[in-house]
Amino acid sequence: MDHILLVIPLLLNVLHCRNSMESVMEKLMGSHYDFDLTYITERIISVLYLSELDEQQYRANLKEVASMLKSKHQDKFLLINLSEKRHDICRLNPKVEEFGWPDLHAPPLDKICSVCKTMENWLNSDPRNVVVLHCKGNRGKTGVIVAAYMHYSKISAGADQALSTVAMRKFCEDKISSFLHPSQNRYIYYFAGLLSGAIKMNSSPLFLQQILFPVLLNYQSGGGYSAFLKIYQSMKLVYCSSE
Repeated sequence: MDHILLVIPLLLNVLHCRNSMESVMEKLMGSHYDFDLTYITERIISVLYLSELDEQQYRANLKEVASMLKSKHQDKFLLINLSEKRHDICRLNPKVEEFGWPDLHAPPLDKICSVCKTMENWLNSDPRNVVVLHCKGNRGKTGVIVAAYMHYSKISAGADQALSTVAMRKFCEDKISSFLHPSQNRYIYYFAGLLSGAIKMNSSPLFLQQILFPVLLNYQSGGGYSAFLKIYQSMKLVYCSSE
């Protein structure tokens, strides 16, 4: 009986803490924010901002996110910025890694690998550490990194990785898949293939000989919209047919 009397107060404390946490989360969810903060796993967090947010709104939301993260994780979170570099992000949190690339593009394979290594090193350095993927604009950027890390983490995964893999896949399917562009999907496939050995790197140069457009829907030469072609190399625009 003595053991039971000792256990009951402990259970009450646990229930009290759980109820307090739930009330805090309900309060946060009831508030209106112009960002989407998602715990993909217990240690990987996504923060997505709308591209149409003006500068004042974005700064206010950025401060709110930083406050939330610091209250829950103190200084144990690393922010990986997938958008353009901003100095105000560094002021809110000194632990920032810049890995941005232009919207609607796929990142180079070496950049994908660098992000995955950075995430793995930070998460392995302390069990309390968490990673925050910050993105303003195209959600596909976050999708590329989450999908890539899902494949990357399988290489050295332990038994507990299975649940994280399921959570990352569900996040991509539920929130990101419709925002991924064909080139982004292709680079996820390339990266997964390189990791598994199904794809081999080709060091020989490739030359673009021609580009074929089988169909141009609703194209009107006298009005409407005019089709044009842009070619990028190493994230730099090298050709535009409209110029």
